[in-house]
Amino acid sequence: MAMTHDYLDFLDERIDISPTSSEEELQAAEVISDLMGQHNVEASIEGFEAPSLSGLDRAVLAIACLLGIVLAGTGMFPLTLIGFLLAIVPAALSVLRLFGRAPRLAFGPSAQSQNVVAVHRATGPLVTKGSRTIVVAAHYDSPRENFLYTSPVAPYLTLASRLSVPCSFAVAVCAFIQLLGFLPAPFRIVVWIVGILASLPAMLPAVGAIAERTAPCTEGTNDNKAAVAALLGVLENVRPSGAKPKARPVPAAKPESDEAGETNAEKRDGDAPAPAPSPVEAEPVVGVRHGAEVLRSLGILPETCEIDYVMPQAPVKPEPPVETPVLADETAPIEAPAEDTDETDEAGTTREDLLSTGRFRLDMDEESRGVGEKDASGLSAIDEGFDPDATQPAAPLERPDAPSDPEWGKTSYRPQLSSVARRALLFDLPDPSANEVDPFATDPNATRVQPPAPATPDVVVPADQPLDTISAQDEPEELDAPSDAKPKNPVRSLLGRLRGKAAQADESDEGADERSGRRRGWRGGAAARGGLRLVGEDDQAGEETPTDEELRDAVLALGDDELIAHDIWFVALGGSALDHAGMRSFLARHRSEIRGCFVVNLDCVGAGRLVTLKNEGLEETRRADRRLTRLLAGAAADLHVELGQETHDWADTDATPAMRSSLRAVTVMGLDDNGFPALSRTPEDTMENVSGDQAAQVAAVVTEMIRRS
Repeated sequence: MAMTHDYLDFLDERIDISPTSSEEELQAAEVISDLMGQHNVEASIEGFEAPSLSGLDRAVLAIACLLGIVLAGTGMFPLTLIGFLLAIVPAALSVLRLFGRAPRLAFGPSAQSQNVVAVHRATGPLVTKGSRTIVVAAHYDSPRENFLYTSPVAPYLTLASRLSVPCSFAVAVCAFIQLLGFLPAPFRIVVWIVGILASLPAMLPAVGAIAERTAPCTEGTNDNKAAVAALLGVLENVRPSGAKPKARPVPAAKPESDEAGETNAEKRDGDAPAPAPSPVEAEPVVGVRHGAEVLRSLGILPETCEIDYVMPQAPVKPEPPVETPVLADETAPIEAPAEDTDETDEAGTTREDLLSTGRFRLDMDEESRGVGEKDASGLSAIDEGFDPDATQPAAPLERPDAPSDPEWGKTSYRPQLSSVARRALLFDLPDPSANEVDPFATDPNATRVQPPAPATPDVVVPADQPLDTISAQDEPEELDAPSDAKPKNPVRSLLGRLRGKAAQADESDEGADERSGRRRGWRGGAAARGGLRLVGEDDQAGEETPTDEELRDAVLALGDDELIAHDIWFVALGGSALDHAGMRSFLARHRSEIRGCFVVNLDCVGAGRLVTLKNEGLEETRRADRRLTRLLAGAAADLHVELGQETHDWADTDATPAMRSSLRAVTVMGLDDNGFPALSRTPEDTMENVSGDQAAQVAAVVTEMIRRS
């Protein structure tokens, strides 16, 4: 999973912005195609056309609805009729969508875009006929900024989008009332005002959508690059490219400081005074300094500003301390001269020369502390022929004689074994001489094996004591029923039988889940070798302790046969801003090849709270596939990744067209506090705010889901 970090860094470096239907989008598609081709899969770029104004149909209908209700309240019958027709159009289309008959409004000149598609064909020993196809999709076109996402009304945008559909019916009713001239004028005016207010919720997102088409593009690091990096991470797990991931930089730990600004090191010093500041000297000035008159002539500063030049200061390196030789006892004080002197070579200098210069003074105690004979100065006298480096003879060591006792080092202790301990191993063996009867046999003359003796030695069972047996004639009707038990209730018996059948049905469902791939796989856990060795053992051998991520990848790699046993499609979608035209084009071109597939859509997975969307779409709302959602949730739980569930019934995603085409699909998305895709359509969508670790976690979860599907 570590390659996901490198893919994210590479995409952020190579791709700046890639707006829909632009040359930058085509270049981004070529970069992604080259990355896919490094994994020994055939990547192709599939171009398509889409109307350039796709996705603005709701905004146009919202404007028409507001204009219609305004014209309906003018009081002039022709304008009222035109306003009524405009006001009921959104409501009529909503009714048609409920029955699946609504036409798709697409207008404007054609725009060019393309998808990048790579396919891994099923391989390995676990390939079976009819295995389910997996489609992993993520869009790569950059969105544009939407000023409403960073405005004070951002928390209310999702509510306004949900209210737009029911409010369109209210507007249609209010416009119809304006045609009824026999109603009192004050009543019609009040209804007219209510209709105008009902049209405002749909106008709020419409204004943002129209302004978004003319706004600048964002970098899209989280909106599209993080999802594409996660997609490439899954491709790396399925078809490794052989590239080694780069080492991740380890952030340096900063010293903690308290309110007074003292560091931990200063705290350990207690009340020790702070060190005095080192002397500083002025830096040499590079360039030319102009006077205050020249600076004021530029007109940059106001007249009231005072100009004061400060010379830059640089710390002076402290001089190294001068080491003085010690000629006598270390406790004797040695005074150095106050003035600086030139350094001299002391290799051939004698003690008399040093003392004659007056630079050193030697203070000796009355009693000498040296070893051996002393000279007049109190120092140890050394022979001229003495060589300190030569080997000196040493006195031989006297070894003690061996003890004369022949029993020395021996012990006379002998452990005594009890007779019970010797016979303990024979307690579990049956007595071959005993003629026992099997208690569960109907024949009383059958041979019975003696039961094992109890573990406690306190209880003794005589060998000749017969054991009571239960024969078939003496067996009661209900062994575990009390003697005073009441007769059975037929109703309870019937309910018990029904419950038993339900339990059997549940067990059969669980078996079907196991056969269909809903089994629980690896639940995490791997022991690092560093915890099972002596300290320094591997360090001496030059081995490195594996990280937690490497251990997880190694454990997950054990199920690679299950991973590669599926046909897996990796699709980088273009034209997502044109009402998800990339997914529509992919479904139309490969409908027969991906019939019955699983579609996993990745969107904004590098930041925010990771969730799976339970339902999608403002109108024609579709629910995510439950089995696919359950597989993702189980894989995330086993990998210790937090993955929640949220509703998204106020907008569409790239997976929504697949759901409306009766495909099993789900979207994994990172959401912010307002329920929007995290950092999407905002200027903060930069590399500094995106986590490569989170994108790698999504790649790991999707990979494990493919193994279990």
